[in-house]
Amino acid sequence: MAWLLVRHSLWVTIVLVSMQGLQGCLKKERLALLELKASLMISQDGDPDNLPSWVNDTEADCCHWERVQCNATTGHVIVLSLEDVTSSKVAERFLNFSLLDPFEELQQLGFKGNYFDGVVEIEGSQSLPRLRLLETLDLSFNNFDGRSIRSLSAFPSLKNLVLNYNNRLNGSLTMQDLSILKSLETLDLSSSSLSDYLVFRGLCGLKKLVELNLSQNRINNLPDCLGNLTNLRVLDISSSNLKGSIPSFITNLRSLEYLSLFDNNFEGLFSFSSLANHSKLEVFLLSSTTDNLHVETENPAWFPTFQSKVIQLRNCNLNLQTNRTIPSFLLYQHGLRLVDLSHNKLMGMLPSWILQNNSKLETLYLMNNSFTGFVQLPTFRHGLLDLQISDNKIGGQLPDNFGEIFSSLIYANLSRNSFEGILPSSIGDMQRLRMLDFSSNKFSGDLPRHLFSNCTSLTLLRLSHNNFHGQILPKFATLDRLRWLYLNNNSFTWNMEDGVSNRSYLKTLDISNNFVSGRIPRWIGSFKVLSVLLMSKNLLQDEIPVELCNLSSLRHLDLSDNRLSGFMPPCFNNITSFKFLYLQKNSLTGYIPYLSSGRYLASVDLRDNNFSGEIPHWMNNLRELRVLLLGGNELHGPIPTQLCQLDRVKLMDLSHNRLNGSIPSCFNNISFQMVEHKTTAVGSTAFEEDSGDTFRYYQNTVWSIFTVDVVWFIPGNTFYTYYNATLNLNPLLGERYMVSYELVEVEFRTKSNYYSYKGTILDYITGLDLSSNNLTGIIPPQIGELNQIAALNLSYNRLSGSIPDSFSNLTEIESLDLSYNNLNGGIPSQLTELYSLAIFNVSYNNLSGTTPTTGQFANFDENNYRGNSGLCGTLLKKSCTNAMSPPPPPALADGEEGEDSEIDLESFYWSFAASYVTILIGITIILCINPNWRRAWFFLVEWCIYHCLPQYFKNAFH
Repeated sequence: MAWLLVRHSLWVTIVLVSMQGLQGCLKKERLALLELKASLMISQDGDPDNLPSWVNDTEADCCHWERVQCNATTGHVIVLSLEDVTSSKVAERFLNFSLLDPFEELQQLGFKGNYFDGVVEIEGSQSLPRLRLLETLDLSFNNFDGRSIRSLSAFPSLKNLVLNYNNRLNGSLTMQDLSILKSLETLDLSSSSLSDYLVFRGLCGLKKLVELNLSQNRINNLPDCLGNLTNLRVLDISSSNLKGSIPSFITNLRSLEYLSLFDNNFEGLFSFSSLANHSKLEVFLLSSTTDNLHVETENPAWFPTFQSKVIQLRNCNLNLQTNRTIPSFLLYQHGLRLVDLSHNKLMGMLPSWILQNNSKLETLYLMNNSFTGFVQLPTFRHGLLDLQISDNKIGGQLPDNFGEIFSSLIYANLSRNSFEGILPSSIGDMQRLRMLDFSSNKFSGDLPRHLFSNCTSLTLLRLSHNNFHGQILPKFATLDRLRWLYLNNNSFTWNMEDGVSNRSYLKTLDISNNFVSGRIPRWIGSFKVLSVLLMSKNLLQDEIPVELCNLSSLRHLDLSDNRLSGFMPPCFNNITSFKFLYLQKNSLTGYIPYLSSGRYLASVDLRDNNFSGEIPHWMNNLRELRVLLLGGNELHGPIPTQLCQLDRVKLMDLSHNRLNGSIPSCFNNISFQMVEHKTTAVGSTAFEEDSGDTFRYYQNTVWSIFTVDVVWFIPGNTFYTYYNATLNLNPLLGERYMVSYELVEVEFRTKSNYYSYKGTILDYITGLDLSSNNLTGIIPPQIGELNQIAALNLSYNRLSGSIPDSFSNLTEIESLDLSYNNLNGGIPSQLTELYSLAIFNVSYNNLSGTTPTTGQFANFDENNYRGNSGLCGTLLKKSCTNAMSPPPPPALADGEEGEDSEIDLESFYWSFAASYVTILIGITIILCINPNWRRAWFFLVEWCIYHCLPQYFKNAFH
């Protein structure tokens, strides 16, 4: 009992002492915080106050201010986290460490993302001894250079230093700056533009270093002395432009638990057995940006001493010496969470045993290999979240219980394989499914009912390029979260008028190349956020509904190759977001409506319709236009000079119309450039759930303006959940990948045929087609200034004059067609310098002279020159030296008349008519006088009717 009283008294004493010691915020530290806030210039220039709780109040307790943490006993500030608190509008700002003098027990200090350019008052400052307890310093996302960082070595207790995303450290951070930090345990220098080899030699003396992040720099190689850092548990040197062999010092770092080497330029041979003694290895990441790295896991034979959670061997030519077999050491791994063996062309049967042996596996990436066989399911319900086995040779039917075994799947990509048969109804058991891609297989049958009724979380569904049929979307479908729906290139026969009417969150609907019939339903106008609508190559008919004009976000509309008729809705001018408008190969009539509000229009294809009237003059407002295709209509009148203001056009087709007048000489103002200016990626998160997984949707892309609807998958179940490091590590390259993209297609006639071009290839295709019109006049010599044009077609017009010598400047020309005109003169010899010319046609003109025989012209024959009687040369088998002009007619004597050289056609016609009538009357008289001749004549006529006429009709119609 006495012991209990003593114990109770002791606890009371401790509590009282603690309460007496807790004095709240110290006055000098509160004032120092206010002074620090003022120095950061917060809430100036209209910027919001990022520290609203920091107020000048004598009663305020600064220990309760945001971003401040105090010692519960002494009241001293021990943590200051001042991230993103300054104004970005200040041109130059320096960090003043002297303001931190009052904070005697400060242990953690963060100034992340404050646009600091340097440090003042630090070397020789009296504040340094007071910061002797500082252990963590975060200066990331600023603008420091190496000279501003050097004095940080004066902090003797510093254990954690973060300098990433400074961008300007470069080679100014030297060995002396880091080697003094003997207590340093974690160091983050990622994304700091480090490139100097000497920078890293200073790291070799930091023997206590546990975590080191050098990722996303411009390092050529690393010193071998880094092998002395035997306490390292985390090493991230990914995305650093490293070249040559994988560093050999890694073999000495046997304490490593996390090793990231992915996204470098490694080459040569790397034996995975060199890591056999790394018994603590949990995460290993390796991928190469080149094809020169060869990783062998089978030779020599070895046994792993580690049990990993994450293994990535991506694009590293796995096991070339053993016929691209799957790594056998995976047989001994039973705690894997993520496996990535993609892009290695591995052969053999699909390794389903990985799933059987690793019940905790969440992510399996095997795409772009050469696996064969069938899908063999585990014997238990598996917790797999992400399955990517696209681009292989896997076939057969999916097992009936596929959805039951993988009921936890969130992302499934089995595209570009050889699966067949119907989809199992158990697909409906995957109720967490958000992305399903079964495209480019041989699936058939109707879509399972449960896919639409149970998989209510689906965000992206891609079933294109299969043999599905039946109804596209049943009325009972409840896919309210669906954003991207791709059902193109199947055999669906759904009548559009009988469809669903509440898919208001769809961003993309692609049902092109099916057998969909009926009218375009008016309920599509309720898809308020629809950005891409592709319905080409179907059996749609009647008019285009004006309800499509309600789609204010529509960027890509393709209704081509249907049976649409009537007028093009004039309200299309209200859709200012239009970028691609394809209505070709229909029966649309009337004038081309006003579209000048489409300031983002990049491609317009209205070919092969019945549009009439003149080419609108307002088209010069479409300043972003790259492709203008108006061929195959009933357009008439002259070509407006306003088209010359479309200086960014790459392809223009005005052929097969009734255009007249001359070719505008200002066409040389149009660039017809091969290389397209790239656009900046503009992304938005389309959908998020509690899991943290996101789809990132890009309206524009960095590689081509003709790529649209790009969707990246960013999973929440990353390896960060498998390994907890103090530092922020470089995100795994394989964890985010493109799940969807659409390549805009353009059809253009070149080299005497129509070709379809998609995506980035459109950056290099240029051409002008004015053929099959009524154009007259000469070919403007300014056309020869289009030195980047690849195809030029002026055939089937009434052009006159000579071929301009300036055509020798068309250095990139591949196809030049001038046939069926009235051109005269010779073929310029300078054209032989056009070394890219593959198609050349000047047939049926009035050209004369010798045909060229050098350069590309040596490959041409008489078919290129038909219908030009004045041309000669070896290719035409017509000698130019022997060709003589006819002798002049002999002179006549005075008073002598020459013979008429012309026939009197009027006299000829009268004499022929008189002879015909005379013969006819004579035959009639003879038949009337002699009955025997009359009977013989009728017999001859009857015989011809029964014998000659049937044979004539047979030959005529067969």
